[in-house]
Amino acid sequence: TKSSVHSSLQTDAFSMPRFKEEFNVDVLAKDEESLQFRMVGIDPALANAFRRILIAEVPTMAIEKVHFVNNTSVIQDEVLAHRLGLVPVRADPRLFEFKGTEEDHHEKNTIVLRLKIECTQNGDEVMN
Repeated sequence: TKSSVHSSLQTDAFSMPRFKEEFNVDVLAKDEESLQFRMVGIDPALANAFRRILIAEVPTMAIEKVHFVNNTSVIQDEVLAHRLGLVPVRADPRLFEFKGTEEDHHEKNTIVLRLKIECTQNGDEVMN
């Protein structure tokens, strides 16, 4: 019957009164540069929306160009460069100048990062 089908379905519709009742933010750690907190009583999709909003408000820069000297890993240069580009660099872009195409690199328009790592294998244990 219609009523038995309806009663067996659960609704996950958003309810503001229920949200106000159940939602809580617990501050776990706080200092001048960071805040660690836990959101309790919130749907994961809504928590993800808050996470995206917070990330968008934090000034960061991204890795744009990657130069490899000797990549001996199993990851191709292009794949590794793309993955590095997804990592936000904690730097305020307002403190830098935009680099023109003909302009040289200098401390006001470029951040240089060097990654030097060697993977050695010792039996079944892999060490970096």
